[in-house]
Amino acid sequence: MGDVAKAGIRTTTDGTAAGAAGVDEPEAGVVAAVEVVEVVELLVPGLGPVDRDALLWPKGVDRISGDNKAGLYRAGQPDTGVVPGTRGQPLVREVYDWTRLTIGGASRALWLFLLPFLLVNRVAWMQPRWPSGADGRLTKAAGALYEFGARLLALTLTVLVVGTFGQVAMDQFAWQCSPEAATAMCGKQAVAAVRGLPGGSQAALAVAALVPAVVVFVLLLVARDTKQEYLPVLETVSARETEDARRRRSAEGEDGHPLELRGFWEHNRRDPGIAAQHVWAGLLTTAALLTWTPLHESPRGSLAKVLGIVLFCVISAMSLVVVMSVPVLHRKFGIRLPEASWRAAWVARVPYLEGKKFTRPADDDADDGYGDGDGDEVAVLPLWPTRYPVLAGICCGGVNVAAVLYCLWPDRDWTVTGRLPGIDGQATLLLVTQGIGILLLLLGSVFLPTGGSRRGMALFGHAGVAVAVHACFLGWIYTVALGQWASSGLAGEHEGPVVTEPVKRMGMILLPVLLITAVCWAAISVVVRLLPLPTRAGRPGSEEPDHPRARLDKDDRRHLSEVTAARRRHCYLLRELDWLTGLTALAVVTLIVLFDRVDWVDDPRDGASSFVYDLLGMASIPLLAALATLMVLAFRTLALRPEMRQNAGLAWAFGAFWPRAVHPFAPPSWTVRAVPELVRRLRFLLRDPHRLVLIRAESMGAVLVLAAVWQLESDERLRIGLLSSGCPVRKHFVRQYPGFVCADSIRWLAPCGTRERLGAWINVWRDTDPLGGPMDMGCVDVQWSDDAERGEGTTFDLCPRTEEQPVFPPIEGHRGYSTDKRLIPLRDRLLGQLVGGREELGVCGGNCGGTTTR
Repeated sequence: MGDVAKAGIRTTTDGTAAGAAGVDEPEAGVVAAVEVVEVVELLVPGLGPVDRDALLWPKGVDRISGDNKAGLYRAGQPDTGVVPGTRGQPLVREVYDWTRLTIGGASRALWLFLLPFLLVNRVAWMQPRWPSGADGRLTKAAGALYEFGARLLALTLTVLVVGTFGQVAMDQFAWQCSPEAATAMCGKQAVAAVRGLPGGSQAALAVAALVPAVVVFVLLLVARDTKQEYLPVLETVSARETEDARRRRSAEGEDGHPLELRGFWEHNRRDPGIAAQHVWAGLLTTAALLTWTPLHESPRGSLAKVLGIVLFCVISAMSLVVVMSVPVLHRKFGIRLPEASWRAAWVARVPYLEGKKFTRPADDDADDGYGDGDGDEVAVLPLWPTRYPVLAGICCGGVNVAAVLYCLWPDRDWTVTGRLPGIDGQATLLLVTQGIGILLLLLGSVFLPTGGSRRGMALFGHAGVAVAVHACFLGWIYTVALGQWASSGLAGEHEGPVVTEPVKRMGMILLPVLLITAVCWAAISVVVRLLPLPTRAGRPGSEEPDHPRARLDKDDRRHLSEVTAARRRHCYLLRELDWLTGLTALAVVTLIVLFDRVDWVDDPRDGASSFVYDLLGMASIPLLAALATLMVLAFRTLALRPEMRQNAGLAWAFGAFWPRAVHPFAPPSWTVRAVPELVRRLRFLLRDPHRLVLIRAESMGAVLVLAAVWQLESDERLRIGLLSSGCPVRKHFVRQYPGFVCADSIRWLAPCGTRERLGAWINVWRDTDPLGGPMDMGCVDVQWSDDAERGEGTTFDLCPRTEEQPVFPPIEGHRGYSTDKRLIPLRDRLLGQLVGGREELGVCGGNCGGTTTR
């Protein structure tokens, strides 16, 4: 970085930096501080591609007329790049360019097919409240219930994906296309392909079972460790130190703010063994499909029947182990290993076992992940099977081999008719299990929030339940699409193999869901249109005498409507999306229950019921075809056009913000690279006690900075000044993820706070910005007028067209924060506040040349 410039800064009575480069003498009434400090300005941009040169050397150009399409520009006052109030000493500027982490290459487009996994991973982080060690048993039980429900839904999605490929390969191809089938369902080519396999239907089933097994390992490849995609960063804290800090915070009742835990982004305690757990679930799904059909076909009382029952019981027991594989049990069941014992010495010599040990206090028998145990620590070797991926894989492989051998058992008479035995039951059981998981989420979200905390949460704390319904429904839509495409491909001159009844029903409700969603969106839009905007004096759109619409021409009224619509999006857009998500989820659940309870769905009679049944069945085919077309076009566009990948990076940044918590096949999180890297840099810069850091962060860059600041020590925070603009942390993250992005944690960072505070903080926002918003702290928030309006503070007026400005200025919304000329004075004011507090921080070492008046 080179030598950091040293600058003496004097401040005025209001805390702002005084003077500019070349000022020799202080103004009257100002006491100069002559102590020399080092200041580094760190720029953390928002989403989208970054011009690093423009950030390091800002262009001295101002737009004086026009918009983004065309306009007039004039050379403006260039950014001097100096610490205000000094003799031209340069302000060292750095840029942390993280945005390319969210863009990626052409293969990044594959995340569209992982969308259900991404959504269910978000569900785990949308927990309304994270229980702390000071909470009661009911709150802790509700937290455990919510987490177990999220894990259960994640497992069902894995089983759904693997079972779908098993349905296509084993049921639609190997079974219904078999030459021995009672009714011809497939074309000649498909039947000939099955006939070519030696051993008839038994061999066809065994070979077809390779398809879902291969899918499991393909997904495992997708689920590779995050740090293989995002290069490893030197740890900011060890796993042992993170665990010690967790126990200490739990004992003090402060672990209800998890993002403040050191090492949160590097040592995710929420996912022990989830890769092995889901691989195990996928392989057991394949083994169950292979076992149930020959078990169904074996004669009663035969040896094959007995062996099949035993094998199926083993598969069921292993499935129960997978379902119950949660961190609580991982930590609960284990072998204690005192450090001085021969057993500890033996385990230390076994590399595979030595890496599995963890330590906990000797009296921490009730540690449930929220425990507050304390005392001497002992080593514990966990006994839960999914903590040992290699052994778990060997067991699952053995069960699958046994299932294949059992399927190939000779001297068995097959009756090939209808659908594959057990395939309908598996789909029904899966749907019921997802209903149980959603019910557990609902119960947890009901009992977790306390007091009036629901008011600031999306859907009053139930947003995670709604997103879970969407994740499951989207997974079923993928299932229906794959089944329908396979059926049409195998049909030939026939109608084609039939899909299972639960899958068919999920496809039939697609049209009603889309219609209900459209009606809900229209109704919500009308209601929001009738809601009044928060009014301020002089705001356009309010009924005020200085802005009568009669004096405005057609273009003025249109422009006024656009500005009002932008403000309305700022106030209500996220709420609209929340309510649309909730109502759509409610429609999905209602239709599933309705289709399950109505008799004519199972056996349509003549007349209107038959017409409706056939109409819904036929409508699902073109809708799924349209879905397939959109997916292919989106994939092609993202793969071939870099600019579209940049736009998709916006969705990626929000969706893949959180680490994998419950599903290993979710897209990897970019924050596990970005946050520790930024933490490392900040700690390096603050290692020198005479150095201060000013951070300018925009949009998601501000969220990234706050995540990093929470990982720092208190004395380090006091030497940091933050200038955030368009920050969505309070407007979006606090509402969507209230259990992790806590309002208290944000409030404590304010300079006017009493603990964990920053040295200085200014947050800039516009009321036309649909993403960014205020922090709801008067000592931090600064509201800007949009380019389309004039005025400051609480008085804004529509910016009219004039001779000098013949075109309406554009509505900036979420754009243009970093290039706004008002940002530099705010930065200078923030520098004055930051440096003005150095005597309080002790960086002067007691040798300050004067007193700073703030």
